[in-house]
Amino acid sequence: MDHKAFVFDTNKFHAEIEPVMRDSIKNTKAAHRYICEHLDELQSPYTGDTLDEDWEEEFGDLTLQVYFDILLTACYDVEDDRGLGEMWDAVNEVIKGLDVFEEGELPVTGWKVEIDDVIVDPGMQGLGIIDCDEVADILEVLKENRDEAECAEPEDLLCETDPDEWMDAYDDLCGIYEEAVRQGKGLLFTF
Repeated sequence: MDHKAFVFDTNKFHAEIEPVMRDSIKNTKAAHRYICEHLDELQSPYTGDTLDEDWEEEFGDLTLQVYFDILLTACYDVEDDRGLGEMWDAVNEVIKGLDVFEEGELPVTGWKVEIDDVIVDPGMQGLGIIDCDEVADILEVLKENRDEAECAEPEDLLCETDPDEWMDAYDDLCGIYEEAVRQGKGLLFTF
């Protein structure tokens, strides 16, 4: 699994996109209408290209999750992936081992997004967000515990890695959070 991370406008998501998603659960025409009316604000989640009048041809079967995938692009730039790639597992295990977050995976995977009992997960491999008002606090905890992370001994990793590699990825994760703070936005994580 390849970890992807994007600076994500959580304020716009909650104010504008989440209500469309909620309406789309009852009737996908709500998503279709929004997309058609906002083509210049949306991207293909697969190519990063701005959508045009022929956008439907790219997607084939327009399921609810496909609509969600497209709608989410209103809040982030598809081409600005800052994810941890395969190193996500090592960083995740290191952070969980620190035992400094109630939800140990939170800094790497975010909060799952559930709307009216429907989980938003277009890739069906996991999707989570961190709201803009949580980013600075998580970053502070990550920075305060960097020395302990360097001494961590994670077990059962999906990929073999050494401490220098996971600490580079740990620092990359901090960099993702720093950029979100700089932009006053949240984060979107997916696989």
